[in-house]
Order: sequence, then structure tokens, then C-alpha cells
Amino acid sequence: MFPDTDVFLSVDETNGFAGTIPHDRVLRTCNADMVIMGFANRFEKGSLIWWNADYTHYQVRARIPDYDYYLFVEYDACITGDGSRMLADMMADGADLVAHPIDSGPQWYWTRFHAALYPGTRLHASLNCISFFSARALDHLAGRRRAMSVANGAEITFWPLGEAFVASEVMAAGLSFLPLARYGDVSHYNWFPPVLETDLGRLPAGPAFIHPVLDRKRYIASLLRHTHFVRHYFMSGSALRRELARFPGEVSRVQLYRAAANRAKERLRLACGGT
Repeated sequence: MFPDTDVFLSVDETNGFAGTIPHDRVLRTCNADMVIMGFANRFEKGSLIWWNADYTHYQVRARIPDYDYYLFVEYDACITGDGSRMLADMMADGADLVAHPIDSGPQWYWTRFHAALYPGTRLHASLNCISFFSARALDHLAGRRRAMSVANGAEITFWPLGEAFVASEVMAAGLSFLPLARYGDVSHYNWFPPVLETDLGRLPAGPAFIHPVLDRKRYIASLLRHTHFVRHYFMSGSALRRELARFPGEVSRVQLYRAAANRAKERLRLACGGT
């Protein structure tokens, strides 16, 4: 798919050594590395690198600086089709950022939290599981993260999520932001529902961008955790129940009830304005 491209594997070892990896270009990282590089040890949810997924991009740029463009693909994302042609088209278009835009209007959950830092039309957002950057865009974004990190106090009451930071800062700098859909199908590119990795062959050949692509265990866990409405856990004809029917005996009634209860609590928390 990318025969003329140098492929590196970036591994987060914050929680421990990942072991020997049979690949000749492995970049190992952890939270401490991010802080040493001058990036604030701040996040509002999850973990440092999960919230600030762009942090590792700047480390990659610093460790392997001799490239004009960088394509990042997260572990649960997939690109199908002619990757070399796709990259050539992005470079020919002069793109500084290629990512999937998120509507950052009032309906986006995170909009209100970023209002102080990016008021009004200054807020932009993108789903960055697959993202393409020019070297100058990465350098600019790293500089902005460091500048914000120096002001790491009351001036920044809500630390910006990577999905808001990257797009907003690229647009504010007048750099070029092109949509991922310009280069392929994005109908299966979102945070939910997932695609079972063994189902990839059923999708169009490409060019296409797919996310999330999960193995059997993670696929079932994602369905249980993220199904939107509690009633779908109990309706025999719901999409959730149809999908679970593909894995007879792998989900017990107790697991189903527990997942429904957890989802109900999550929806209530969000309704009450929690993060």
C-alpha cells in the first residue's frame, strides 16, 4: 500500500516496556518524554497521550526530522487503496493538514469547554486518527503547545483536546487544512460504530479511510460500551443484538445488564454536564 514510504512504529510505554518488536523502525515513548520536551503534563480526561494525541507527533518530528511530510495512522485505523498515490495527491495540493473535519458548532460536546481559548469562529475540530502534516505545520503546532505549556496556569483553565487544538491552531496560522474525504471514502470513518477486522474484506476496495477497526474482543467491548440507547440492549431486533448474535455464547445476560446500567449512568452524567 505504501511501497515507497518509510514506516515507523511509535509505541507508548508509559505503562511498561512493550517488549521486542519485529520491526526495524520503532520509536518508543512515554509520558515523561513528553514533559521533558516541554509539553504540559495536563489533560482533562483519560490520560496525557490519549488527550494530547498530537504530542507524540512532535516527538516523531524531532527524532526523524529529515522529512517534509508526515502521515500518522493510529493502531485502530486503516487505509485502503493506493497509498502512494494518496500521499502524492496530498503533497501536490500543498496540504499542511489533512484530517476529517468535525462540526465544532454548539452541538459538539466539547465546544463549550473550549469557548474561552477559542471563542466564536476560532474553534475548529478534526478527527485525527488518520492525519497528514507538513513539517512546517508540525513545527508550528509544537511551538504553540510549548507556549501554552509555559502559561500553564489560570490563563488556560481548560487544556485543549488534541481534536480541537490541531485544527484551530492550523486555521489560526493561515495554514492549509484539507478534508480527508478529498482523498477517499470516509463513510466508515468515525468513533462509532466499529468495524470488525475480519470484515474489512467486505468493504469497498478503496481508496477509503476506516476507523475504528477492532479485533473480536475489542469489537464486542466497544459495542457494549458505546451503544447509544439503553433500550437497544434489550430489543431483539436492535443493531446491537444482531451484531452480538454473530458471537453466540460470548456475552452473558449479566454482562449485557451491566453494560446497559453503565451506559445509563454515562448518559445521565453527560446530561448533567460532566466531562
